[in-house]
Amino acid sequence: MTHAEKRGVWYKEGALAFGTGILYGATNAVVGHPMDTVKAKMQCQADFMGKESNGMISVCRKVWTTEGIRGFFRGVFPPLMGSSVYRSAQFAVFEAVYTRQTELGWDKVKIPCSGGLAIATVFAGICGSSARAVIESPIEYAKVKRQTGQTWHFSEAYQGFFMQLPRTVGMMTCIFCGVDTARRWTEGEALKRPHLQFITWGGISMLSFWVIWPLETLKNQVQAGTAVDGNDKPTLRQRVASMGGPLGLYRGIMPGSISVFMRNGTAAVVMTFAQRKITEYGLR
Repeated sequence: MTHAEKRGVWYKEGALAFGTGILYGATNAVVGHPMDTVKAKMQCQADFMGKESNGMISVCRKVWTTEGIRGFFRGVFPPLMGSSVYRSAQFAVFEAVYTRQTELGWDKVKIPCSGGLAIATVFAGICGSSARAVIESPIEYAKVKRQTGQTWHFSEAYQGFFMQLPRTVGMMTCIFCGVDTARRWTEGEALKRPHLQFITWGGISMLSFWVIWPLETLKNQVQAGTAVDGNDKPTLRQRVASMGGPLGLYRGIMPGSISVFMRNGTAAVVMTFAQRKITEYGLR
């Protein structure tokens, strides 16, 4: 589903997706990290929270003035290494599960009133994103700690996993289902040309991120260990209240949206190119 090539057997599709997923993950991390850093600072670093002057432009200016270009890439190494692993795992599991279901004919079972969305796509999405969340959580924790100028510790690697799991499963299942819908409604054209791949993956990823954005904000706060009124372990209700209510959870959505659109669109072009070359070389 993540490519428009003719499919092989399920285990081969899983292996190929693992390889191309490494390229997707590395590209994703490098392209999206600068704006992701701005978003993380706005959401959970005390010096950049709760002030009208701390909008996206002013945060970018402050980071540039105090740290230079290096500041935008602070904490990039954990996601650069880790993104290649957990994103390749997500694609490998998704493609293996989805392809196996098509071999069994289960992809013919559609969800009513969904425009033809198969239950197989949703199930594969949940499987792939769950696998990703387990691997991703320690990496996200280390990234957020470094982005906010802190030191991370192995003993706290799964801090915030209870927010990481629903955030990742919700986001990635929406992305997989959205890309599958675009593929079906355009008869595969949305995944064949680079500019359409960029728009399709970037746009759907951004919309899916908007759906789970409050979970992203809370995840970052928990992983960063952001205190609320001197309380190092506030409840989620206290965190929401400290952000000014539910709408406050959407803080950082502008740099986050730019990051998500650019990194997923660019990474999809790279991954699809690799998938096409695999077919041309007769490896599928």
